[in-house]
Amino acid sequence: MPKICEFFGISIYVYYREHQPPHFYAIYGDSEALISIDTLSAIAGRLSPRVMGLVVEWATIHQPELAEAWDHARAHEPVGSIEPLRWRRLQRISYVEALADYRIRVRSEDGLEGVVDLSDMVGKGVFADWNDPQNFAKVCIDPVTVSWPGGIDLCADSLHEEIAQQEKAA
Repeated sequence: MPKICEFFGISIYVYYREHQPPHFYAIYGDSEALISIDTLSAIAGRLSPRVMGLVVEWATIHQPELAEAWDHARAHEPVGSIEPLRWRRLQRISYVEALADYRIRVRSEDGLEGVVDLSDMVGKGVFADWNDPQNFAKVCIDPVTVSWPGGIDLCADSLHEEIAQQEKAA
């Protein structure tokens, strides 16, 4: 049986001469589950919730590759391998500055810097406080992301991703 991936002690297999529906096996220690490629749900077996969460996260990223591996196995062809799930370091904001027109300049610890427009959030729900530009100007870092008094904060990873996308588009 071809092992197509291994991450965090979880082994992923696709067997040759398999039955429908398209699926793969996830094995962790003494636990094993047969997982549908289409729905990413367990068809048989059981994994702990933590392990199943990691398997589903990985499979979500690689669903087209899993379907291709399944097709290759059914055709008795080499199935290849698929990249493992990797931990990624969460982004941390190292600098923030309020700008005009409800924009902020942000720099993350990895040096990525850019401007994010937040004007579409002004006046909505918890962001009603920003109707007063002086409240918007109170932006700070608390402790590693962008935050305002009153418990308003933004996800550092999302800010980082938005700036990275701006750089790619430029």
